[in-house]
Amino acid sequence: MKKAHYVVVGSARPLEDAWRASQVGMIAWLGELYGLDRLDAYQLLTQAAESPLANVVDTNYSAVTKIAKALLPTAAAYGGVHRHLREQARFL
Repeated sequence: MKKAHYVVVGSARPLEDAWRASQVGMIAWLGELYGLDRLDAYQLLTQAAESPLANVVDTNYSAVTKIAKALLPTAAAYGGVHRHLREQARFL
């Protein structure tokens, strides 16, 4: 099953901090996946990200930042470890 988005969740209190944490996390991930400078990743984030907000059932808030993979070049998250584990699982 192919996933449609890269997603980062931030949890904190107040809600603005949760949102900010998810945004900063996505900027870091875009930099890691595509070798982007922090400001270039920030610009991409401002143009392509979606940020649905959700209040969870504990004392913190959660905010999601997501970017559709269809908008980005193909990349191997975590150095391709997901693909490697799926290949290993086929032999179990």
